[in-house]
Parts: sequence; structure tokens; C-alpha cells
Amino acid sequence: MIKKLSNTVEVYGNDARYYDYLNRILASFAEIYNYDYSASALLEEGSLFKEENACIRKNGIMGRIRAFYENHLNENVVPSKFFYNEVMFREHQNQEYGYLTLGKLDEAMMADMIAMSVRILEACRLKDVKVFLDINDSVKENLVNTLEYLDISYEEKKLDSDCKNVAFEIRTKNLLNQEVVLITGKDYSSPSLEIDENLDKVFGFTGSLELLVSLTRDKIKLDEKMLDVVLTYNTKEECNYAYYLGQELRLNGFKTEIIKRCEKSFIKKYFNTKYVISTNQEDIKNGELLLVDLYTNDRKKVQENDLIQHLDMNF
Repeated sequence: MIKKLSNTVEVYGNDARYYDYLNRILASFAEIYNYDYSASALLEEGSLFKEENACIRKNGIMGRIRAFYENHLNENVVPSKFFYNEVMFREHQNQEYGYLTLGKLDEAMMADMIAMSVRILEACRLKDVKVFLDINDSVKENLVNTLEYLDISYEEKKLDSDCKNVAFEIRTKNLLNQEVVLITGKDYSSPSLEIDENLDKVFGFTGSLELLVSLTRDKIKLDEKMLDVVLTYNTKEECNYAYYLGQELRLNGFKTEIIKRCEKSFIKKYFNTKYVISTNQEDIKNGELLLVDLYTNDRKKVQENDLIQHLDMNF
């Protein structure tokens, strides 16, 4: 019997829709803030994580710092901005998202990243979030001035963390009224300076998608999954025609499923769709289709050449 490892997570079915919803929010912020999506190898050089042998990646930041130099992005005049959203393996599997800026980075840009992290959580329907800053005096004045212009409330706090150089955290309360850390922001300049002492700054923040899903699930109201058309067939000829027609519908933007002919009650139970088209050889020969509206039970014969226009007018 095939079994998954005990420390791994699988996402499918309705759960996957919540992940997909949040993934879209994260990607949209990367786009409007001009962060380039990046993907890294599952295996990383062990020295990145102070291990002797190659290992499965434990965070998304170190691989991007490595890629920054390997691909000569450090020669760019403007900062490099990366976004990622991928599976990590530490003591257990976790999907981590992160935003990282490397290069000529000033305090205003750092404040802008902190503001972005707050706006992301707000877009995910989280309202009661608090920003805690642990910034050294050399950058504090300029950074907090920009935060005030960006209308970001914060509290200065010495952050106790297993990680070094934590610059800020965003926290909230879970359903048990326990405080949890949603996002951690760090100054990652130290490992970069070991490679290039001329690099000014590396600053980024990360969060757990699993945690984000757990805290927002009751706040997100997903639209009910719905198809536009279900095509059914019986014979081989009808099957080929149904897949041809399905392709035409999909290429015109209609959400379509194709199944072997069955009772209307079965379709209603397993497929939330507006229209059903049951292909048959006589209709194929005549170049027409029987369109059944499952909401109104209306039945209408439509010429094949007029189908796309008819659907456009009725959606």
C-alpha cells in the first residue's frame, strides 16, 4: 500500500482551493511590488545550511542569495527583488512564501517591505495583526519615519528568536487566543557579506502558507466551484465529437467537462454546471446541438456554428 511520510502534508480537493486563493494573493502582491517569481532546486549544497552533504532545502532565502551571485545579479545597478512560494523541509514539510531584496537597499525600501507584508495579510482578511520592530539605532529613525508615512502602526520590542538578525515580526491571535508569528523579517546581509563585502543590504521576510490557511479559512468565502458546460457521449463517434467540441468551448473560455452519458440526476450530484449537451449521432449529422439548462430545465436546439455566440449571450 502506498503511504505518505508522517511528516508531510498533502493538499487536494476543497482544501486546495484555499491554498490556490492565497497563492493568487501572494503572487499578485509580487507583481504590483515588482518582485520576480523565482524557483530553486529541491536539493541545496549542504554548506548553505551548515551540513556536510547536499540536503533538501530548509528555507527559500539562502538558495536565492546563492543564485544572486551565481547568476551575476550582484552586477546590476538596481536591487534584485525575488518572490517564491515553495515546499521546505525542516523537522516537517511546510510551504513557505517569501520576498527578498538584494543590493543597494535603503531604510525607506525596508519600510516599504514591512508595509507590503501588512497589506498582504490584510488582503488575506486578517485584521488584528501587530508589527513588532527590533531595529538597531543606525537605521531606526529613517525606517520608522517612512512607516509613519505609510500608515503602519508598530511597537518596538526586543524579539526573542532562534534566528539571528530578526528585524520585525507580525503577530496575531489564533482561535485559542494564543499569539502566533505570521511573518518574520530579517536582515540577511551577513551571509552575503562573506561572499561580497561590497553588497549593501539583503532584506526579506517569510511566512508559512499552512499557518495562513488555518487562520483565514473561516474568513474567506470561496465562490462555489461551477462549470459552464458538461458534454456527454455514448458511442466512439460521439466521444470524438464531444472532445472536439469541448476543446472549442475551452479555447473560448468556457469551463467544460466531458463524461460518458449518464442520468441528469448524476450530473446534478457531481457536477455543478449550468448547461448539459448530450451529443448524439443524428444531431452531429445535422450540425445542431440540444442545450439543456439545468437551472431552468429549458431545452433548446442550437446550431453548432451558433453555440459560442449563444453561450456568450447567456452567461
